[in-house]
Amino acid sequence: MQESANRLLPVAKVIKSFGTDGGVILRVASGMLSKINKKGPVFIYYDGLPVPFFISEMEQKGSEKYFVKLDAIDSPALSSEIEGEFVYAEPVKSKKSSKTREEEELTPEMLVGINVYDSHESRMGTISSFHDYPGNPCIGIIVEFSHKEVLIPLHEDFIVSVEFENNKIVMNLPSGLLDL
Repeated sequence: MQESANRLLPVAKVIKSFGTDGGVILRVASGMLSKINKKGPVFIYYDGLPVPFFISEMEQKGSEKYFVKLDAIDSPALSSEIEGEFVYAEPVKSKKSSKTREEEELTPEMLVGINVYDSHESRMGTISSFHDYPGNPCIGIIVEFSHKEVLIPLHEDFIVSVEFENNKIVMNLPSGLLDL
């Protein structure tokens, strides 16, 4: 199960419960709507394990916000338990392109879902978002085990290597940066 959990992509965050039947409002990460397989499960972590939920209803409520009804969440009490949690999806298999990933133009969406490792090959987490702050682009990393998002400056001094074919970025981050 741990191996499949490492493959999960953070695609959204539960913003708040909504309505009387257990609905929630999700903020879907930029470019990640296509990663949600509406016929397959999405996952929310409980006690360190990904628990599958099926989407029974999904309706757009803004540019990145969606009203979502999950099959097993049927009351405001249950929906309030998942407020603030990240929603994960299994990667959708895509058709092979004639270009390799390195030959394609690098876009922020290509970084989302990549596993981040330290220089000792220990998995630190998964890139969940890209923030293009003027003069200081940052990536959001969902930290392994805590499942909290931490913003890290995307600076060449921190990047040791990028291996798109292995879905991996190795970074040398200052001590304590992921503990913020």
